[in-house]
Amino acid sequence: MQEVMSVKELIKEKFGIYIRDLTSYLSYQAFHTPNSMFLIVPVSHLSQDELAELFSMSQYLQEQRDPYVSSFILTKDGEMTFEENGVSYVLLQAAPRMTNRSVSFGAELAEFHHKGRGYPYEVKETSRIGQWKELWGKRLDQLEQFWIQKTQARQLQPFEKQFIESFPYYLGLTENAIQYLADTELDDQPQAADSGTICQQRLTCEALRREPLIKIPMEWVFDHAARDLAEYARSLFHERKNFNEIMLFLQQYEQAAPLSSFSKRLMYSRLLFPLHYFETVEGYYISPESEHHYFESRLDYLLSQAPAYEQFLNGFQEMAGMRSAGLISMPPVNWLKRTP
Repeated sequence: MQEVMSVKELIKEKFGIYIRDLTSYLSYQAFHTPNSMFLIVPVSHLSQDELAELFSMSQYLQEQRDPYVSSFILTKDGEMTFEENGVSYVLLQAAPRMTNRSVSFGAELAEFHHKGRGYPYEVKETSRIGQWKELWGKRLDQLEQFWIQKTQARQLQPFEKQFIESFPYYLGLTENAIQYLADTELDDQPQAADSGTICQQRLTCEALRREPLIKIPMEWVFDHAARDLAEYARSLFHERKNFNEIMLFLQQYEQAAPLSSFSKRLMYSRLLFPLHYFETVEGYYISPESEHHYFESRLDYLLSQAPAYEQFLNGFQEMAGMRSAGLISMPPVNWLKRTP
């Protein structure tokens, strides 16, 4: 109770806002005033330069009248952050509540990306443009070294046995993803619409169901739009296994913003990269033991779904080209064509 009181007192001292009750929104502490909702967001993991870029992006999107972007509230001293128990936070004011969407999510995302491409300032700290190969390779090397250590261990948990058995498959899939991306950058030509834009770090079905819908700058990176498209398609696959829904989402996006062959190949390379596997294994080892059960269940699920995910990857080339007038130059990954 003392900690809750100290947060209330801190907000009153730093911002001059009186809080009646603290609630929560997603994983964030939140509170309401008669006209607004505010989020208290931890930012110790971000540098001041990263925060400054995200602050600038938030301001820019508000100027572009994006309906869901939350805004930074500065302290009475003009500071962006404040501290409590050694943790840095920012205070965000949520966008006014929207009653319903007037367009499809695909069209809405295309419009968001269009606005983001107009961002006029240089982005360094939060940019991921052109870095996928390097980031994936580094992540693979780290997990492979860890896998080698585990293969030499005498006592293993059931999760670790599954990790040892499954890793070579996902290593191969990752190498395919890196090679596909490298070939795309060599063989295909980016178009104007392939320039960087503001994206979510991880766009999921869950993010779409948020009520009220709020875009939180701490969850952004500056990247190619294919990042959002691939991660949302991946999320749709894992949650619903509904290929038609994935196809409809891409069609709705392309009705508003046609995708180049470069975009589609970039999207496909990202889907080939088994991010869901990496996050599950890494999550197990960095989480407290009380949370291990979640990751054990998650790995069981992912391994059971591996054949269905192969089928999804195999069919994605056709789906990605559904709204195209001509043939899309998306080379197949031949081993995915094997008959089950």
